[in-house]
Amino acid sequence: MNKKYYINYGTYAGNEWVYGTLEKALEIADFNVTYTQESISITDKNNEIVAERPWNETIEYIENESNPIKFGNYGYYGDWAF
Repeated sequence: MNKKYYINYGTYAGNEWVYGTLEKALEIADFNVTYTQESISITDKNNEIVAERPWNETIEYIENESNPIKFGNYGYYGDWAF
């Protein structure tokens, strides 16, 4: 069933609505991620957070992640949390 999700990249520009599945919203968020030093959250139409990809300023614990998005030595986005 398709639903409406809002992807917040931690900026006031570039955030977007996605119509479809949560998996599709996760894919779009991962594809459009940029270096903001802010966590990425996905909310449903009721503004409830359904998924979050946390920002980590250090790469010290990156080996504990299965699918991180790394930005050099500046930090990384950790795995999606539901």
